[in-house]
Amino acid sequence: ASAREYSNCNVVALSGGVWQNDLLLSLVMDRLAVERFKTLTHRLVPTNDGGLALGQVMIANEQWTNRK
Repeated sequence: ASAREYSNCNVVALSGGVWQNDLLLSLVMDRLAVERFKTLTHRLVPTNDGGLALGQVMIANEQWTNRK
């Protein structure tokens, strides 16, 4: 069975530094579109360490804000 049949999922998130490669991103997104998958990609946050650092800051802020 395919992953789609197993999970009944039609959405794919492409996240991480590898997607900075425009050719790879374009080829994979085109293929996913042919297979009728919806793709999610970064638009406002960098795909590399900058995005990771932002996530770490957000978690730290949440923990700091909700400390007792």
